Amino acid sequence: MFLAMAKHLSNSDGRISQRDLAYIKSVADGGAGLVIPGAMVIDPAWPSVLPMQPGIYSDDFIPGLKLLVDVTRQAGARIFFQLWHPGQVAFTKGKTPQTIDQLSLSEIQEIQEKYYAAGLRARAAGADGVEYQMCHNFLGAQFLSPLFNHRHDEYGSDSFENQIRFSMEVIQKLRKAIGKDMALSVKINGSDIVRGGITPELAAKTAAALEKFGVSMFSVSAGGPLTAITGMSSEGDVEEGWKAPFAQAIKAAVSIPVAATGSIRHAEVAQKILEDGMCDMVGMGRTIFAEREWTNKVAADKEDEIRYCISCMACFNSTIDGKSGCTINPFALREMERQELNKDDNGRVVAIVGAGPAGLEAAITLGERGFKPVVFERGHKIGGMLLSGKNAPGKGILSSVINYYEKAIKRSGVEVRFHVEATADYLRQLNPYSVVIATGSVPVTLTGIPGVDKGHVHEFMEVLKSSPNIIGKSVAVIGAGLTGMEIATMLFNKGNEVCLVDIAPPPSGESSPKPAFELLLAYGRAKNLGVVLKMEHRLVEIKNGEVILEDLKTQRIYAIPADYVAVCIGMKSNDDLYNELLGSRPRVYRIGDSHHIGNIGSAVFEGSKLAYALK
Repeated sequence: MFLAMAKHLSNSDGRISQRDLAYIKSVADGGAGLVIPGAMVIDPAWPSVLPMQPGIYSDDFIPGLKLLVDVTRQAGARIFFQLWHPGQVAFTKGKTPQTIDQLSLSEIQEIQEKYYAAGLRARAAGADGVEYQMCHNFLGAQFLSPLFNHRHDEYGSDSFENQIRFSMEVIQKLRKAIGKDMALSVKINGSDIVRGGITPELAAKTAAALEKFGVSMFSVSAGGPLTAITGMSSEGDVEEGWKAPFAQAIKAAVSIPVAATGSIRHAEVAQKILEDGMCDMVGMGRTIFAEREWTNKVAADKEDEIRYCISCMACFNSTIDGKSGCTINPFALREMERQELNKDDNGRVVAIVGAGPAGLEAAITLGERGFKPVVFERGHKIGGMLLSGKNAPGKGILSSVINYYEKAIKRSGVEVRFHVEATADYLRQLNPYSVVIATGSVPVTLTGIPGVDKGHVHEFMEVLKSSPNIIGKSVAVIGAGLTGMEIATMLFNKGNEVCLVDIAPPPSGESSPKPAFELLLAYGRAKNLGVVLKMEHRLVEIKNGEVILEDLKTQRIYAIPADYVAVCIGMKSNDDLYNELLGSRPRVYRIGDSHHIGNIGSAVFEGSKLAYALK
């Protein structure tokens, strides 16, 4: 089953858009048996509402919802509508929603009636079922969890019967609204992850009680934005299927189907948790978002062609129209823009300089079109920045991206020439039809700081590549971007005292522009570990055994110990070759970091876009 992911593709009034339809169609065409579109809003007047999500709070939405059903059914899949209410989770800036403790009995009843009305509309639209969302710290989960429910009436948490009363009554109303022939799924937290919240034992007891009121199946996840966001969508350093035991606990307590979730990427992992009796169905969100054809490719024994999700959290970021919402899938949220490849380009040679993700993506796609791409790499391996990036804490999963491109190159017959410095003269002599510069970026050099040339000062690429075996040292990391935070975490985990220094204020969800979600996670992780964070501080001087800092708020200048200094102040485009070739021959392009500094996702996106457009 494809798990609900809020993707903000609907029209501003909540009506189903063409982008919604293209998105869900791509999922269903990819072979998912059951598709659940993102959260459907049941109450637009609630202070916290996700924008551009499908609405199901008015009969006016039914025609659009029918179209969503039609595109799913035409692909041979089935579709449930997730009925969603956030409760006290705040999504709308400047507005504070009520807690469940503050709701009056009449307000509770009004909300329950909104679920009932939404169920009627789901039936009218022809959905195969509805999914009651009592997971991820949203409203239904708040009534169940002792972390949020402090009421002392019939909806309070002082007894189990009261604790489940809100959801029990909603389920009864939904069953009445949709009838006996539609499925009623409940998405439930198997754990809040944090102490004092929902436990696997409470979840299993709840599932057993709710089954009696007409539930057809349970989908089991964990965590949420109010307790543990990485419990909801974990990062790349956790074991695949790690939430399956939560599903197993519920399966043991009920007699209806149970779906497991939890960063499941590989077919053998899905197969094992099914064979071990932990669940009856496997739920995937980001895995299918990254690779729409996952099911079809597994069924066709083409697993080598799968782009595996790297759990980078890029899909949590706001994505502007026309840009990919996934690091490794250049057409995620751009489904309407995907056209048939213009093929048969008669083997014209395209020289691609650089075997990082931008150059590799361009090469593979150009090969599919019938060009003859030749990749020039001065090193001895493909991967570019991925080769060092995978050494950062929790980033070993980046190896899967390299593995994908290695197999794709072999499959497509793209030629890669290693140990070649593709100079301007070399390329002129080769005289290809087109030249694509994908030479990436180089670190920005720290200048104007006394002591920067000392032997214990190291540039961050050197640190990532060598992963130095230093223990028990005082370390200063200069620059609190994502890489700086990752290096600070890496060196801290080796047993060092680490201080992270940056002139910027601490990143925050309230900052403008809003930081990338993965940056916020990295900052929180470093802080929780015990890395000393010197934000809004300027590096003044590097001395033997210490660095001198200035507190930009107070103008105080002082020293901190530093036996080892890592400099991570950013990157700049390596575009010298592009500038040298520009104007001397036609069809010279630059992509990825050599064009503008970005990330893996922007590199893959630009490589794909150029390869589709080249004429």
